[in-house]
Amino acid sequence: MTSAGRRMPLRLLFAAVMALALLACGKRDEAPAGVQAPITPRDAFTILAGSELKDLEATLVSTASAVGVDLKLSYAGTLDIVERINAGERFDAILPPNGAYPALALQTKPLAREKLFYSRIALGVKAAKVAELGWNTKPPGWAEVAKVAGAGQLRYGMTNPTSSNTGMSALFAVASALAGKTEDLDTQDVDEKQLRAFLSGQKLTAGSSGWLAQAYVANPSAIDAMVNYEAVILRANETLAPADKLTLIYPRDGMISADYPLMLLNGDKRDAYTRLVAALKAAPFQRDALSAAFLRPANPDVAPASALPLTTVSELGFPNRLEVIDAVLGAYQAQWRKPATSIFVLDISGSMKGPRLSAMRDALKGLTGAEASNNAASASNRYAAFQSRERVVLITFSSQVSAPVWVRFEAARIDAARAILRQQADAMVADGGTAIYAALAAAEDLARQELTREPDRLVSIVLLTDGENNAGMSLDDFRARYAGGFAARIFPILFGEGSVTEMQQIARLSGGREFDGRSLQLQQVFKEIRGYQ
Repeated sequence: MTSAGRRMPLRLLFAAVMALALLACGKRDEAPAGVQAPITPRDAFTILAGSELKDLEATLVSTASAVGVDLKLSYAGTLDIVERINAGERFDAILPPNGAYPALALQTKPLAREKLFYSRIALGVKAAKVAELGWNTKPPGWAEVAKVAGAGQLRYGMTNPTSSNTGMSALFAVASALAGKTEDLDTQDVDEKQLRAFLSGQKLTAGSSGWLAQAYVANPSAIDAMVNYEAVILRANETLAPADKLTLIYPRDGMISADYPLMLLNGDKRDAYTRLVAALKAAPFQRDALSAAFLRPANPDVAPASALPLTTVSELGFPNRLEVIDAVLGAYQAQWRKPATSIFVLDISGSMKGPRLSAMRDALKGLTGAEASNNAASASNRYAAFQSRERVVLITFSSQVSAPVWVRFEAARIDAARAILRQQADAMVADGGTAIYAALAAAEDLARQELTREPDRLVSIVLLTDGENNAGMSLDDFRARYAGGFAARIFPILFGEGSVTEMQQIARLSGGREFDGRSLQLQQVFKEIRGYQ
């Protein structure tokens, strides 16, 4: 899974301070008994971790420092963690939210594995809806959840299973439960009809569990429920009005938990790994830092936070074959999920000439699925490609806004759609000024028309510009025009000399989020955005 949302930093900062005080009190230049001299900076212990752990970074680093480990963290989604390691990137360890997929997909198997903490994935539901559905007296099974979702009685948010562990684990839990299997799910076991019914209730998608919670907090009226980590749901509840707080529902036929295993890849760093595991599983970290974050301790001597239910929940098995995982995720993208319309608003002003225009062309062409039929193509690239039932709209702009170009990815014409999109990308020529808000207005108006025709579509807008607005409508005009609400969320990409402040405003006003294209390749940014479309 990909970039994490920003969650309750003050609470976690307090946890970080407490953990540091507890673990590093006394003489700071003396190592604890039995611990060797501190590791030097050049021997930093590097971890590629799940993106939702960014909020715990200060606590993790301070805890490691107290036992002489210089910890350096990088972040990625579960699929990207595996693909980056398989591609040759060097990290001493990985810390994914769920170890099942990496254990299957890593070409070189981990040398050691220790669960540090865990979080159940739950269905958080508003109390009024819980009572309406009768779930306050008996938790539902997944078949019942699918039935009420299919009947339009439950509107929920869930992350994209091809981008985020919460969505992936939930999808496989639902599929397994509907098939009556606790493990060894096979493709022939999948009940497509009931899965489609369940997915018909998904009204909000996201590429990360943190952003999903942020979107709910910003607009709780949009949905009734949210599939997410229980820890994320409880942290969101801290800022919500009583009527919008979510009750944790654990379907009676089970879920798949996030087990957060630290998986050692570099045998030369086994000593640092051992120190780090001992510190993170010790009572101070497990009791104070995890309690503040509503994560469940792996240390059996430490009780979980009082807000976490102690009821027993059935644990379903993650699929144990890569071909099953690939088939189910591929079917989700192309067949089961709601159809989507993705509107790309692209700057072709004079400042985009040269490498910037080339990078934008390549990023767009990277989503055409040119390698989708190539078994050697990475799973994340195949899932990110435009799928059947999708509509892609290109709105280019310089001083003027060009008429929208529609590319329809119909099942019988996928190859033709790919070719058209590549041709459109190659035909882009940079020249003229920058009419950002006139182009965005055209996109919002088109999104409203699309939703009027097909209210069940997921419609989103991606904006890429490298400069500041100097033609047409102003930001104030744009804000005033849509004061009554936006038809589609806008996902601006920070790029070139574009105004960071204005891009952040656009994202916030529309309920979207910004992406940073200044430090990452545009192809990677475009692929990450696909989790939100």
